[in-house]
Amino acid sequence: MDVLRMIRGVIGLACLGIASFACAQQYPATIQTRDYTLKVELLTNQVKNPWSIVWIDTDHALITEKNGGLRLWSKGRLLPNPVQGTPVVNSSGQGGLLDVAVDPDYKQNGWVYLSYSHVIGDQPKGPAMTRIVRGKIKNGAWSDQQVLFQAKPEHYRNGGVHFGCRIVFDSQNHLYFAIGERGNQDDAQRLDRPNGKIHRINRDGSIPKDNPFVGQPGVYESIWCFGNRNPQGLVIDPETGDIWSTEHGPMGGDELNWIRPGVNYGWPIITYGKNYNGTPVGQGITEREGLEQPVKQWTPSPALCGLDIVRGDPFPKWKGNLLAGALKFGEVKRIEIRDHQYVAEEVILKGMGRVRDVVVAPDGSIHVVLNGPDAILKLSRQ
Repeated sequence: MDVLRMIRGVIGLACLGIASFACAQQYPATIQTRDYTLKVELLTNQVKNPWSIVWIDTDHALITEKNGGLRLWSKGRLLPNPVQGTPVVNSSGQGGLLDVAVDPDYKQNGWVYLSYSHVIGDQPKGPAMTRIVRGKIKNGAWSDQQVLFQAKPEHYRNGGVHFGCRIVFDSQNHLYFAIGERGNQDDAQRLDRPNGKIHRINRDGSIPKDNPFVGQPGVYESIWCFGNRNPQGLVIDPETGDIWSTEHGPMGGDELNWIRPGVNYGWPIITYGKNYNGTPVGQGITEREGLEQPVKQWTPSPALCGLDIVRGDPFPKWKGNLLAGALKFGEVKRIEIRDHQYVAEEVILKGMGRVRDVVVAPDGSIHVVLNGPDAILKLSRQ
């Protein structure tokens, strides 16, 4: 593994030491939940506006920073220098370097996947759209990049909102990713536009022949479902193969959706939210025949961001529950689902910062990416 060889070869690792100690006092030592006492540990506060984390194995992880930094975590320490040569990103507004994922066969092929807000010509300003690439990390640098998804130039959009974007894999070698509607509401209903959709491609960027809109003229054949406002949580249940997404509503109407092929999730025709000036969105309706209802909606908006599913040994009572982060409310929600229906929820963390991402590590511990203050926490069973 090139990343791990590089990590082991780097000298002068950044010691967290004094900085970690200075910040540690703002976090409690434990949190009491309904079923478990959680131990709270600060992994690092040496990241700037972190967006996502993915674990390569129990000792090594990759972390994205919104301004374009791709950081390496190794055996309890954050390496001092970001990976060199990563893509240029438009980090204005909600844009930047977003999700990072490692190939399910990473040990054999070394592929790392990134989603980011891309500007044509690799300039930091101008019309932008979410782009998906993969590459390898060799000697501390990004290399062998392949573009897996890029919108047509005429479909790039001005404005700094609603890029999505999470990356997940199923067991049949497919890659799923989400693109927000980029502030152009009606685009979410158009199959000839990439924004406001969840997409499905093969890991090499080719289009699966059984995608729901393959063969239709003028469409983006990568589209898996549509009518999505701004999905920033996406996870596949490894036991059932079910795909779950959380997406931001406007003023109210954040949603949890069970994602299926060809389904129209309704934005902006139906929503439980309102425009930010308090006026109705469209006709102000919440349901219409042929448009999918959310499994759960939250009003007011907690600003749901980051989604994972509990697996592993530490939390047997929570197995299969969803963990959803919330930026505005500064929460991690544990959500119980049964037969694709919402059952209940419990807030297991609150008030420690805006929760950008929630990830279950290979050992079953829960990692929380915070913005403001910028930090990554580890929650384990006491």
